[in-house]
Amino acid sequence: MGPKVAESMAKILSAEYDYLDIFLWIINETQQIWLLASSLNSLIVSYRSLTFQRGQFFAHSLAKRAGRGSHTCVNLRTSHKPTYQRRDKYDIGFIGPSFKMKILFLCTAHNSLSQRLYLALAESHTITIEYALSSSTMIDATTLYQPDLIICPFLTTRVPRQVHRQFLTLIVHPGPPGDVGPSALDWLLMGDDGSEDDPGELLRTQPLSASGRQYWGVTVLQAIEELDAGPVWAFEQFPVHIDDPQLTKSTLYRGAVTRAAVTAILAAVERIQATLMTIDHSNKPESQPSYKKPGPILSPDLAPSAAYREFSVTDQKPFQGGRTRHRPLLRAAHRDFDISLHMAKEISRRIRCSDSQPGCLSAVLGQSLYLYGGIVEEGRWIHELDAVPGAVVGCRDEAVCIATCDKKVVWITHVRRVKRRQDSTLWPKVPAVTCLLDLQLLSPERIERLSIPQPTKNWSAAVFPTFQEVWVEFDTVSMARRVAYVFFEFYNGAMSSTQCTRLIEAFEFVLSTHTDAKPLSAVVLMGGTSYFSNGIHLNVIETSVDPAHESWENINRIDDVVFYLLHEFPKRNILTVAAIRGNCAAGGVAVAAACDQVIAGADIVLNPAYRALGLYGSEYHTLSYTKRCGEAIAGAILRNMLPFSANDAQRVGLVDHVVADYGVDLNGLIRNHVATLIGSIETTPSFWKAGLDLSLTRLARVRAAELGEMAKDFWSPRAIRYHSRRSDFVRKVKPRATPLRFAIHRRVERGKECLDEEEKDEFDSIQAYEEKTLQIITARTYERLPEDRGVIFPCHYES
Repeated sequence: MGPKVAESMAKILSAEYDYLDIFLWIINETQQIWLLASSLNSLIVSYRSLTFQRGQFFAHSLAKRAGRGSHTCVNLRTSHKPTYQRRDKYDIGFIGPSFKMKILFLCTAHNSLSQRLYLALAESHTITIEYALSSSTMIDATTLYQPDLIICPFLTTRVPRQVHRQFLTLIVHPGPPGDVGPSALDWLLMGDDGSEDDPGELLRTQPLSASGRQYWGVTVLQAIEELDAGPVWAFEQFPVHIDDPQLTKSTLYRGAVTRAAVTAILAAVERIQATLMTIDHSNKPESQPSYKKPGPILSPDLAPSAAYREFSVTDQKPFQGGRTRHRPLLRAAHRDFDISLHMAKEISRRIRCSDSQPGCLSAVLGQSLYLYGGIVEEGRWIHELDAVPGAVVGCRDEAVCIATCDKKVVWITHVRRVKRRQDSTLWPKVPAVTCLLDLQLLSPERIERLSIPQPTKNWSAAVFPTFQEVWVEFDTVSMARRVAYVFFEFYNGAMSSTQCTRLIEAFEFVLSTHTDAKPLSAVVLMGGTSYFSNGIHLNVIETSVDPAHESWENINRIDDVVFYLLHEFPKRNILTVAAIRGNCAAGGVAVAAACDQVIAGADIVLNPAYRALGLYGSEYHTLSYTKRCGEAIAGAILRNMLPFSANDAQRVGLVDHVVADYGVDLNGLIRNHVATLIGSIETTPSFWKAGLDLSLTRLARVRAAELGEMAKDFWSPRAIRYHSRRSDFVRKVKPRATPLRFAIHRRVERGKECLDEEEKDEFDSIQAYEEKTLQIITARTYERLPEDRGVIFPCHYES
């Protein structure tokens, strides 16, 4: 190695210089970039385990995108010039060059995991997304975009051979190396510990195991002909307790699985680049710049190190969860339980492993229904029960509990009807009591008789496993100042009118404790672990007798929740804080933004826009977003309809403080920050509310203006945009195409920029919908007959 290269390596490792300037200087002076990269490769790999921690290291800047305007077309032509990142004193980062690549996501849906990965990669690379609607659409996307790398964060179909043979394609599998099959998390939560090779024999064992696996993992592997059998580029493992009553397949997926997937993908991408740098490029043309490699930047033939399969990214240890197996699809019949045979623990596992899809199919409630929930009740009251297995023995907050053969009870919180032949779409998932009443499997009188009180008095948290949606914890910080932490663990973050009412009752209780002798300094909204809030309850609305009316009731009730944050608490000089510990969307973001301070976990994803669902939105967002972010950025947030990371949200003003942790540790850091807030500032409105008119008159005007627009979304000709989108969303209707705001490779067609319907100005025009409705009515009412008959009403025509 030349002396100039060696000198520059020493400077790089000191982390005090700008990598880009240093490497460009080396290129110009020595033309030895590939030699330098090869020399650094072993050092890169050795630092790999220290590079990725739990925080988010690559947040793409939506503030910049907002500044470009809502209809800016992204340039698809990306240079492969290497880019570099400075290593600061707070993290030990990747210390070698990384190419800015064109990456294509192939997804069954752009879900919480794919959004997290998108946000993690988009700062360093150009990302476009294609829904895997068919093999032809996937092939077409690769032809249009010509990606350097394809990543499949959530894919339930095969990658076409034409794709994975031409482009290096990474699959995110929610299981450790050696685990094969489409139901990895289902088998895990059912209790499969890997000790039995034959899945048929395993299913005949009750239970599958005493405690299941203690560890699980996520693998990033390369797509080949055989499913889940390609070369491994990275895997990450994590501890798991399958009998945690709050752990379901969906909460595991949004939590530990997503964090592990981000770690593994970031490691895999940089390992691929590091491997590429070791290739002998001595035969490149003299005219080719030394930092460019002719032809495709990556090849499917690129081979990973065998160590990537053996050792996890963070702890550099082999998989600690036991032997991995090939397991088939876990079908509905495999999840069903015999109420007279299976004990509560086994029933709980079967229900929780099926959440959120497909659900645990069972006829225990009187007819075949998909069941959700699965919490085993441990309250003392169950010892007094004398009920036959399968009997409904209690109701609380729209959930029911059933007796089991081992004298325990299991909570069923939600149910979904089975799709019949005559049903064109799936039935929505709704609270158990709602569905059982509709099916007349329970009567209102029986529900009232079976009503079980809350597990504790004064809204405190239960000290035993049970079904509890809302609770309050009080804490005392410096100078004897009191803080109330309000938790609301609503299923999937949806807040129905009834749930909003319960939350308001909890607020009233909190206010009742605020006295001259014992004043309350702050109230902290903790939301749920998996979701903070996603706004109104679309599933309850969809199944109501009058969806428009239920929508109106729901939006007004959630507005009442926000009113407490903007008026009732502030007028008593009580600081309001939102602690976003899980993902958050639509009205849920506005609920948080209404607080004086917003704290967010680094791993969460925010989707503030309502527009994709065809709604204007309420929750006083026109007040909070505009004041927090400024009018231009607030408008772009709502118009762009793209996800935010916590860091993105902090940059634009939706979030005030980001905490890099999760779980119990995150809760502790939140409490520490709240104590610091109270100890360092007077409990007066935060900066964004300073000088803002929050009088009852102003709040009433803001609410009336927002609800006026929402009324149009519910009842005017424009309402078709909301009602159709809501129905498609909750009934899981397959989309016809990938939204262009995600599929940037389809943004330009024949030299013209293409827009999603939601991005166009006429999306808000009532007149445009009136004209569209008239056209539909005309098309349905009239038919064109032969020229000698003209146009007549078909119902008057006798053939």
